[in-house]
Amino acid sequence: MTQEKNAITAARMIKSVDDHHQKLFIEGLLAGFSEAQRLQWMQLVCEMTYPDLVWKDVEAWLEKKFSRDPRKTPREVASLCRRRFRMNPKTLPFLVRIAQKVKLRVRARMRRHPELKKI
Repeated sequence: MTQEKNAITAARMIKSVDDHHQKLFIEGLLAGFSEAQRLQWMQLVCEMTYPDLVWKDVEAWLEKKFSRDPRKTPREVASLCRRRFRMNPKTLPFLVRIAQKVKLRVRARMRRHPELKKI
């Protein structure tokens, strides 16, 4: 219970300082995390920022795009996805990572099942 109160108090304190100091706080916080932990935080922030957006729908949309044209780059498709779902431009790096994973999944599926490739 005290940790919850401390977390809420810290959030209120950070909210009360100016943007520059908020940025310094976030940079210091993220500096202590590994790349995998930063990705988890980014995913959590995106899910909390866009709660109405179902992430499974985003992945399904990405899969459809890569299935239709596997030559497209993950960055290109992530940019299309960001515009399609009206997301903040700052989420693009996170979407690129998701698109990379989805493209690998689609490519593996196409290798396992060559009959699914469109001619």
